[in-house]
Amino acid sequence: METDDILEALDSKLRHLSQAGAIEPEQIHPVAIITRERRQIGDLEKDLQQVLDTIKYDVRIPPLLTQLADLHLREANHSRAILLYEMTLGLNSEQVGAWISMGLSHFMIGDPKDAISCFGSALALEPENVTALVYLAMTQMKKGELDECNKNLDMALRIDPKMPRALLGKGRYFKAKGNLDLAVTWLKRAVQVDPAFIPALMELGSIHKILKQYDKAIEVLTRVLSIDAEQADALATMGDVYSEKNDLEKAIYYYDKAVSIKFDDPELWIKKGDLHRARKTYQQASDAYQKAINADPEHVEAWVRNGAVMLLMNDEKTALEYLNTALALQPNNAEVAHQRGLILYSLERHDEALSDFDLAFSVDPGNPIHLYYRALMLEILGRDSEAKRTWIVAQRLFEEIGDTSKSAECKARIKRIL
Repeated sequence: METDDILEALDSKLRHLSQAGAIEPEQIHPVAIITRERRQIGDLEKDLQQVLDTIKYDVRIPPLLTQLADLHLREANHSRAILLYEMTLGLNSEQVGAWISMGLSHFMIGDPKDAISCFGSALALEPENVTALVYLAMTQMKKGELDECNKNLDMALRIDPKMPRALLGKGRYFKAKGNLDLAVTWLKRAVQVDPAFIPALMELGSIHKILKQYDKAIEVLTRVLSIDAEQADALATMGDVYSEKNDLEKAIYYYDKAVSIKFDDPELWIKKGDLHRARKTYQQASDAYQKAINADPEHVEAWVRNGAVMLLMNDEKTALEYLNTALALQPNNAEVAHQRGLILYSLERHDEALSDFDLAFSVDPGNPIHLYYRALMLEILGRDSEAKRTWIVAQRLFEEIGDTSKSAECKARIKRIL
């Protein structure tokens, strides 16, 4: 294709596919199904990349790159989005919206320093840009800088007293401060301004859940789902509510719907797995934990949970493999080391189990249960003098934390060695 044809085709397809208005955090999520038109945009993007160096000073390029970046941001393809924002801003640094969107992308991937820098650049161009002020405040809140966050929210509300996201920010600020009553007041103001403002409704539902006001939480979340039936976070929170109500059937129903939309969220898969485990449907639990691993292969807890459920299925060798991986990912995790030690103990690999209990205690010296099993392994291995010393220390630690039963058991074992 000729260069002009590439630019015209790409611009046309992006205009057709892009959504109106600014990008909201709640709109950012991976795409489950790639449409034919989206694939065509991908092909045109590759074509553009090949000729970009020769036409980058064409006035059509910066807005086109911004549209492409926005598309990638909406699809949660943050690395590509940020790269494209950097390119377009390198050509035209006065695009306030691009600075804000790039900051939002950094915020979404947990990079507050660069997010703050981007929002600062936007505010340098437009000091009263309320959106930039609010996102800056949200980033500061994430960093724990609550005073600075509150100052920026107040500034935003002085400029626009009825901006729903600024009102939401105040609600989240008071929630972070532990003042749930004031948080609810501000969130209700946001909903009064915009009755369909899902983030504020979601926060209200979350606070009702925290306060164990389950009926109120369900009412608010049902309202959210009537606005957007595919709001994954609302579905997940509904699952949380029913889980806390011990209605596991309904909880799984909502988690199923949530993961069908937010399929790359390991925490959701783990919640689903935990419910199946509670219902003793272990294979389904394992399947869910495996999906969590697929979503994030470095998610230690997912490996541990799958290992634990394998034990419940009497598959000790597979359980050991999962815990080996978990410990490789997080070598100083005392809980994982202890769990692996227990499996090795059950497999009568006592030397290896001893090493794991030693590791667990070195990382978590305040927990005498590691010493308890260390002493047990030493006894089995015939190292009685070391076992006795370990039992003595364990007995003292159990006594300090008020575990009289374990303390008495340690005393009995000390006497037996004598």
